[in-house]
Order: sequence, then structure tokens, then C-alpha cells
Amino acid sequence: MLCVPAYAAGPGVVTGVVRDAHGTPQVGAIVQLIRADYSVAGQVFTDDHGRYALPHVLAGTYGLKATGEMFLPTLRENLHVLASSHLVVNLTLNTLYEAFRWLPVQTRQADEPKDDWTWTLRLSTNRPLLRMLEDGPLVVVNDGAGPALKARVTVRGGAAQFGDGGLHHDFEVEQSRDDSSQVIFRADLSEAQSAAIGSVVGYEQQLAPGRTFMSVATFEDRPEIAGGPNQQGFQAMMLRSAQVMNFMNAVQLEAGTQIEAVHMGSTLVAAMPFASATIHAGPADIAYRMATSPNAQRADQIDQNSSMAPLVAEQNGRLLVEHGLHQELAVEKHTGNLHMRVVAYHDQLDNPIISAGGTLSAADWAAQDVLYDPATALMQVAAQNFEGSGILGEADEKVGDGVWVSMSVASGAALQMGELPVSSTLASGLMSLRPRNSQMYAAAINGKASHGGTEWRASYRWQSADSMTPVAPFNSGLPAPYLSFFVRQPIRYHHVLPQGIEALVDVRNLLAEGYRPFVTRDGSTLYFAQAERCLEGGLSFSF
Repeated sequence: MLCVPAYAAGPGVVTGVVRDAHGTPQVGAIVQLIRADYSVAGQVFTDDHGRYALPHVLAGTYGLKATGEMFLPTLRENLHVLASSHLVVNLTLNTLYEAFRWLPVQTRQADEPKDDWTWTLRLSTNRPLLRMLEDGPLVVVNDGAGPALKARVTVRGGAAQFGDGGLHHDFEVEQSRDDSSQVIFRADLSEAQSAAIGSVVGYEQQLAPGRTFMSVATFEDRPEIAGGPNQQGFQAMMLRSAQVMNFMNAVQLEAGTQIEAVHMGSTLVAAMPFASATIHAGPADIAYRMATSPNAQRADQIDQNSSMAPLVAEQNGRLLVEHGLHQELAVEKHTGNLHMRVVAYHDQLDNPIISAGGTLSAADWAAQDVLYDPATALMQVAAQNFEGSGILGEADEKVGDGVWVSMSVASGAALQMGELPVSSTLASGLMSLRPRNSQMYAAAINGKASHGGTEWRASYRWQSADSMTPVAPFNSGLPAPYLSFFVRQPIRYHHVLPQGIEALVDVRNLLAEGYRPFVTRDGSTLYFAQAERCLEGGLSFSF
């Protein structure tokens, strides 16, 4: 008789290496084996070479999750462990910057913090998916079927800017349908004196290697905005589209347009194109840019919240839109953690929009030269056209762990307010604005705390108090005028509050600088300001 020894089926083993997006092994990362009910079956740390080993794994289907400081968690699902098997699973940790980035993207440091909390349209070649574990943090799934979906709800309010007053409920949903396309939806329901609605729908498609098409459509209904005693209610629709083309990683071309339709008594339709050409020469880039609206200048900015508000005002009851022609020649250079940029530009600006506040006289109100927002008690008026040339210099440098410092200086034309008679009118105040050469100096520091996840930014941008328009008005990357700061703080009370809650504080022009008051003929006080003071706070819920 031939006897064959019998062996009982034993547990399996799961091993692998945890690396970052650049392939560097990650020491001390936590690797967890997760059962189907989301309970943790085992947990280990990676060694000095990023390796891990989970022995004694019973046969079954598991998820494998890796977590590391300054990285988004990564989850690999539907791993089938067989009895007495050895399964090798390598995991990749991504930073937030690496997980959600534009294609094409300018060269930036991987841990450079974002400047604001705008939810932006993003795409990467190997698009990770987001989902929330029932008892764990937001995780990134490196592979898997089905569309990627993420959402955020924000409740905010405070002393906001023109057209943005009252309590707001913001809803944001972003879906990545596959590796080459993405859809975004954003809605803003505010509780001002009348119900106000704003919505944004965006789409991005990678047409071919090196070619990307983007389109964003917006609708805004502000029934509280008034244009005079007989005009109430403001509606605007906007369509932006852009295409980016790369040729052999040496030349990048962008072309796009903004079509805007605004209705308030009458209807105004305007088309404002933009384009650019960039040559990559080693660590330096040489770029030519052309734009006709400060709100639409680059493909990677067409969905930014800060550029969605229409730049319109009234004159004799007729709607006017801010537009012009901006041309620039820029040289950029990256050296280690230092990024420098020098720009020579020429601007022609028609109907520049000026912010105003105070008490409007009956005569000025009847003249229909102003758009008035009762929710914020602020006004928008159109000043005279002007043009001029200037130069801008910028430098950004990483000075610590996740901390960046930037400096900017510019010289160019801006509308400045001259002396007014003791008794004046809104029209005469606008006529006193004359283009003069002005200087601008700005400094900002921003970062993200490695422990606690606090994102913060503090900045100061100085310009003469007589200047009612910014120097380099088409440079949207400059800090807000005067003293401003922003804080975004995750709120983490486990077993009390769900994951994904953040507190937001956004303050601009904290010291209320740059105000130029004058007295109208009936004794009312009006003032012009380059930037109103804005204090906003709220809570954000991410899903």
C-alpha cells in the first residue's frame, strides 16, 4: 500500500512594498487588511525599505489599505486570498496634488498647498477614485471599475462682496467617468432678500495624447440686484470653452473663449477670446498670452469660483461689460524650490468695474448709473476706459515643510481718484478717476500643517489708497488687496462627528484700507474702494 501524507490547508500571506508616486519606498506607512464588513483583520508598519508582510491571513476576500503622513490613503479592493497562498500587492501613495491635477499642468512642487478652497475641475491620466469607508477616513482607490464620484456641501455666510451676500448653501459634485473625461456640477443657493441661484456645469475630455478640451457653463439669477428705481432682477449666462495642445513636450498652445449673456431690462451679449503659446526650454518657459476679459485668461482657470461673477455695470440704464485687450510676454524659471516669473504687458481696459458703497442719493439712483446689491449694501459702477503698459515680477519659494513664501512687485497704469469738490455726484466722482502710473507690492505665506491638516494663507498687497483699479488687472494670481488671510481646519472628533467636516474662515481687506469717501449734493456719503472688506465663515462637509 502506498501512503501519501495529507497536509491541512493553512492560512495565506500578503506581502508587498508601499511607494510614493515617484517610486520612493515609504518607511513607517500603516498597512491594514480590511474585511468585507470594514473591520480590520490585521495591521503592520512598513520597514526601512517600504516592505510589509501580513502573515496568517485566512482565506477570503479583503481590502488592503495604506496610510502615510502627508499622503492620501490608498485602498486596493477585492483581493482574493487563497488557502496557503502568497499574494504580492504593491501600493502607491499619492499626495493631494498628485491625485487631482490638470492635464497639462505647470511644473509645481508636489506638496505645494493650494491658494484657496475653490473646488476645481481636475484630471489625471490614471484617475484614482474616492470613497468613504464607514469607519475610516476618505480613501483613494488606485484601480477599480465604475465612475469616480466626490461631493461637498458647504454652508457659509458673513459680510461678503457684491452679489455674494446672505447665507449660502453650496453643493459640489465631481465625477470622473473614465481615465480621459470628467464632469463637474456646482450649485449655490443663497438666502438674501430674495432667493438667489447660481450653478456651474463643467466637462473635460482628453481628446488624444497632448490634447485636452474643457467646457464650463454657468447660470446666475440674482433677483435682489437693482439697476435703478424701475429695474430689479439680474440674470447672467456664461459659456467658456478651451482647448490645450502639446507638441513633443516643447510647445504648448491654448485657445478659448467666453460667451456671456446678461439680462436686466435689456440683454447684453459679448464674446471674449483668449489664447497663449508657451515654449519649454529646459528649466525656463517663454510664454505669450492674449486675453480680452480678466475673468477668462487660461484653460486651467475657467471653472474657478472667483472668476464666475460677471463684470458688469450700468450707464444711463444700459448694461456695460468690462473687457479689453491684454497682451503679455512672460519668462518663467524653476530652480529647485524657487520659481521666478517676469512679465512685460500692455493693457487696454474698457468699462473697468469699480466697487462703491455708502448712501446713494436719489438723483444718482434715478440716473441709472449703478448696480446695487441690498444684501451687502454695495454697488458696482463703470469708470472711463484707459490703457497702459507695465512690468510684473514674482518669486515663490518653499522655505519649510509645506510652507511657501511669495513676493510680487509691479508697476503700471491704474485709475486714481483726484480731488473732488465738497458737494459732488457719483458721475463727477467717476470722472475724477484718471490713469496714472502706480506701483504694487505684495507678499504672501501659505502652507499646510503636517499634523492636524490645517491649511492657511496670509497675504498683504499694497497699492496707493488713491488707486481704484489694481496694477496688472489681468494677473489673477496676485493676492487680494491689502491684509487678508484664509484658514481651513479639519474638525476631527471621532465617534462624535463624521469624517470630512472642515471649518472655513476667509477674510479679505481686514483693515478696510483703500476707501476714498466723498459727500454728494444732498449730504449723502459715498466711497470708492479697490476691494471691499469681506469676512466669511462656514462649515464644509466632504463625502
